[in-house]
Amino acid sequence: MKSERFPPTRGAGVILEGTIEGRSRHVIIDNSQNKFRYLVLHVRPNRAHRRKFDAAGREVEPNFSDTWKVNTGYLHSSYKVEARGQTDRLSTADLEAAVTSAELSCLTHQVHRHGCLPFWMQEEELAGMELNTGDSVRLKTRGDGPFIYNVAQLDGATSQVSNFAGGDMVGSSWTEKVMAVKQDQQERREEENQGVEEDEWDD
Repeated sequence: MKSERFPPTRGAGVILEGTIEGRSRHVIIDNSQNKFRYLVLHVRPNRAHRRKFDAAGREVEPNFSDTWKVNTGYLHSSYKVEARGQTDRLSTADLEAAVTSAELSCLTHQVHRHGCLPFWMQEEELAGMELNTGDSVRLKTRGDGPFIYNVAQLDGATSQVSNFAGGDMVGSSWTEKVMAVKQDQQERREEENQGVEEDEWDD
Protein backbone atom coordinates (compact mmCIF):
# COMPACT_ATOMS: atom_id res chain seq x y z
CA MET A 1 0.00 0.00 0.00
CA LYS A 2 1.34 3.44 -0.93
CA SER A 3 0.27 6.24 1.33
CA GLU A 4 1.28 9.35 3.19
CA ARG A 5 2.38 8.71 6.74
CA PHE A 6 -0.67 8.26 8.89
CA PRO A 7 -1.96 11.41 10.65
CA PRO A 8 -1.34 11.88 14.38
CA THR A 9 -3.65 9.85 16.57
CA ARG A 10 -6.45 11.51 18.49
CA GLY A 11 -8.17 10.55 21.71
CA ALA A 12 -6.80 8.86 24.81
CA GLY A 13 -6.66 5.38 23.35
CA VAL A 14 -7.72 2.10 24.90
CA ILE A 15 -6.32 -0.64 27.11
CA LEU A 16 -7.64 -4.13 26.56
CA GLU A 17 -7.10 -7.80 27.17
CA GLY A 18 -7.89 -10.47 24.63
CA THR A 19 -6.77 -13.53 22.70
CA ILE A 20 -4.81 -13.56 19.45
CA GLU A 21 -6.84 -15.42 16.83
CA GLY A 22 -4.47 -14.79 13.93
CA ARG A 23 -1.60 -12.71 12.55
CA SER A 24 -0.81 -11.07 9.23
CA ARG A 25 2.10 -9.03 7.84
CA HIS A 26 1.85 -5.86 5.78
CA VAL A 27 4.24 -3.37 4.21
CA ILE A 28 3.35 0.33 4.07
CA ILE A 29 5.27 2.50 1.57
CA ASP A 30 5.15 6.27 1.98
CA ASN A 31 5.58 8.88 -0.75
CA SER A 32 9.34 8.88 -0.19
CA GLN A 33 9.42 5.14 -0.88
CA ASN A 34 10.26 4.32 2.72
CA LYS A 35 9.01 0.90 3.74
CA PHE A 36 7.41 0.19 7.10
CA ARG A 37 6.84 -3.45 7.99
CA TYR A 38 3.97 -4.21 10.32
CA LEU A 39 2.72 -7.26 12.13
CA VAL A 40 -1.05 -7.17 12.61
CA LEU A 41 -2.51 -9.04 15.56
CA HIS A 42 -6.12 -10.09 15.12
CA VAL A 43 -7.37 -10.00 18.71
CA ARG A 44 -10.65 -11.19 20.17
CA PRO A 45 -11.24 -8.70 23.03
CA ASN A 46 -12.30 -9.91 26.46
CA ARG A 47 -12.58 -6.49 28.14
CA ALA A 48 -11.52 -2.97 27.33
CA HIS A 49 -11.38 0.46 28.97
CA ARG A 50 -10.46 3.93 27.84
CA ARG A 51 -6.99 5.05 28.80
CA LYS A 52 -7.17 7.97 31.21
CA PHE A 53 -4.67 10.75 31.96
CA ASP A 54 -4.47 13.50 34.57
CA ALA A 55 -3.81 17.19 33.86
CA ALA A 56 -0.05 16.57 33.89
CA GLY A 57 -0.34 13.85 31.26
CA ARG A 58 0.30 10.96 33.64
CA GLU A 59 -1.76 7.85 33.06
CA VAL A 60 -4.21 7.07 35.84
CA GLU A 61 -6.58 4.23 36.63
CA PRO A 62 -9.78 4.18 34.56
CA ASN A 63 -13.16 4.18 36.24
CA PHE A 64 -14.07 0.50 36.02
CA SER A 65 -17.76 0.91 36.88
CA ASP A 66 -20.37 3.67 37.15
CA THR A 67 -21.30 2.44 40.64
CA TRP A 68 -19.57 0.72 43.52
CA LYS A 69 -20.62 -0.97 46.74
CA VAL A 70 -19.82 0.68 50.06
CA ASN A 71 -20.04 -1.33 53.29
CA THR A 72 -22.48 0.15 55.78
CA GLY A 73 -23.10 -2.58 58.35
CA TYR A 74 -21.18 -3.98 61.28
CA LEU A 75 -18.34 -6.26 60.12
CA HIS A 76 -19.20 -5.55 56.48
CA SER A 77 -22.64 -7.11 56.94
CA SER A 78 -24.42 -4.87 54.44
CA TYR A 79 -23.72 -2.61 51.48
CA LYS A 80 -25.19 0.31 49.64
CA VAL A 81 -24.58 1.18 46.02
CA GLU A 82 -23.16 4.65 45.35
CA ALA A 83 -22.55 6.51 42.11
CA ARG A 84 -18.94 6.55 41.01
CA GLY A 85 -19.26 8.57 37.82
CA GLN A 86 -19.30 7.49 34.22
CA THR A 87 -17.49 4.21 33.64
CA ASP A 88 -14.49 4.09 31.32
CA ARG A 89 -15.33 0.54 30.27
CA LEU A 90 -16.04 0.22 26.57
CA SER A 91 -18.79 -1.77 24.94
CA THR A 92 -17.89 -3.88 21.93
CA ALA A 93 -19.37 -1.26 19.60
CA ASP A 94 -17.53 1.62 21.31
CA LEU A 95 -14.24 -0.29 21.22
CA GLU A 96 -14.64 -1.03 17.52
CA ALA A 97 -15.44 2.62 16.79
CA ALA A 98 -12.39 3.79 18.76
CA VAL A 99 -9.80 1.57 17.08
CA THR A 100 -11.09 1.01 13.55
CA SER A 101 -9.33 2.75 10.65
CA ALA A 102 -11.17 2.59 7.33
CA GLU A 103 -7.90 3.10 5.44
CA LEU A 104 -6.25 0.15 7.15
CA SER A 105 -9.32 -2.08 7.26
CA CYS A 106 -9.17 -2.40 3.49
CA LEU A 107 -5.81 -4.14 3.94
CA THR A 108 -7.00 -6.63 6.52
CA HIS A 109 -10.54 -7.41 5.38
CA GLN A 110 -9.44 -10.55 3.52
CA VAL A 111 -7.99 -12.03 6.71
CA HIS A 112 -10.65 -10.62 9.03
CA ARG A 113 -11.84 -12.99 11.72
CA HIS A 114 -15.34 -12.66 13.12
CA GLY A 115 -15.36 -11.05 16.54
CA CYS A 116 -11.74 -9.90 16.24
CA LEU A 117 -10.13 -6.50 15.79
CA PRO A 118 -6.80 -5.87 13.99
CA PHE A 119 -4.02 -4.09 15.88
CA TRP A 120 -0.86 -2.88 14.13
CA MET A 121 2.72 -2.74 15.41
CA GLN A 122 5.99 -2.28 13.55
CA GLU A 123 7.90 -5.55 13.35
CA GLU A 124 11.08 -3.99 14.73
CA GLU A 125 9.24 -3.10 17.95
CA LEU A 126 8.40 -6.77 18.42
CA ALA A 127 11.96 -8.01 17.94
CA GLY A 128 12.66 -10.88 20.29
CA MET A 129 9.02 -11.37 21.25
CA GLU A 130 7.03 -14.34 19.97
CA LEU A 131 3.29 -13.80 19.75
CA ASN A 132 1.27 -16.71 18.43
CA THR A 133 -2.33 -17.66 17.80
CA GLY A 134 -3.99 -18.55 21.08
CA ASP A 135 -1.79 -16.27 23.20
CA SER A 136 -3.47 -14.01 25.75
CA VAL A 137 -2.32 -10.40 25.52
CA ARG A 138 -2.84 -7.02 27.15
CA LEU A 139 -2.26 -3.99 24.95
CA LYS A 140 -2.55 -0.22 24.82
CA THR A 141 -3.16 1.78 21.66
CA ARG A 142 -1.52 5.04 20.64
CA GLY A 143 -4.57 7.22 20.98
CA ASP A 144 -7.74 6.18 19.21
CA GLY A 145 -6.78 3.90 16.38
CA PRO A 146 -5.37 0.43 15.71
CA PHE A 147 -1.68 1.19 16.37
CA ILE A 148 -0.23 -0.55 19.43
CA TYR A 149 1.70 1.51 21.97
CA ASN A 150 2.73 -1.54 23.95
CA VAL A 151 1.73 -5.17 24.23
CA ALA A 152 2.26 -7.68 27.02
CA GLN A 153 1.96 -11.43 26.69
CA LEU A 154 0.00 -12.95 29.58
CA ASP A 155 0.45 -16.30 31.23
CA GLY A 156 -2.81 -18.11 30.61
CA ALA A 157 -3.00 -19.62 34.09
CA THR A 158 -2.09 -16.58 36.20
CA SER A 159 -2.73 -13.58 33.89
CA GLN A 160 0.73 -12.31 34.85
CA VAL A 161 2.93 -10.62 32.25
CA SER A 162 5.44 -13.05 30.77
CA ASN A 163 6.77 -10.96 27.87
CA PHE A 164 6.56 -7.34 26.77
CA ALA A 165 7.20 -5.04 23.80
CA GLY A 166 6.66 -1.36 23.06
CA GLY A 167 6.72 1.84 25.08
CA ASP A 168 7.43 1.95 28.83
CA MET A 169 8.73 -0.92 30.94
CA VAL A 170 6.16 -3.17 32.54
CA GLY A 171 7.84 -3.03 35.92
CA SER A 172 7.48 0.74 36.13
CA SER A 173 4.23 0.99 34.20
CA TRP A 174 0.77 1.41 35.62
CA THR A 175 -0.47 -1.02 32.96
CA GLU A 176 0.85 -3.99 34.93
CA LYS A 177 -1.74 -3.40 37.65
CA VAL A 178 -4.73 -1.72 36.08
CA MET A 179 -6.62 -4.65 34.57
CA ALA A 180 -6.34 -6.73 37.77
CA VAL A 181 -7.65 -4.09 40.19
CA LYS A 182 -11.32 -4.89 39.90
CA GLN A 183 -10.75 -8.63 40.11
CA ASP A 184 -8.64 -8.24 43.27
CA GLN A 185 -11.29 -6.06 44.89
CA GLN A 186 -13.94 -8.61 44.01
CA GLU A 187 -11.96 -11.47 45.54
CA ARG A 188 -11.44 -9.56 48.78
CA ARG A 189 -15.16 -8.81 49.03
CA GLU A 190 -16.03 -12.46 48.47
CA GLU A 191 -13.70 -13.53 51.27
CA GLU A 192 -15.26 -11.01 53.67
CA ASN A 193 -18.85 -11.65 52.69
CA GLN A 194 -19.53 -15.35 52.28
CA GLY A 195 -23.12 -16.11 51.38
CA VAL A 196 -23.91 -12.92 49.45
CA GLU A 197 -26.16 -13.67 46.48
CA GLU A 198 -24.37 -13.80 43.13
CA ASP A 199 -26.68 -11.27 41.50
CA GLU A 200 -25.77 -8.64 44.11
CA TRP A 201 -22.24 -8.32 42.76
CA ASP A 202 -21.19 -5.91 40.02
CA ASP A 203 -20.21 -7.40 36.66
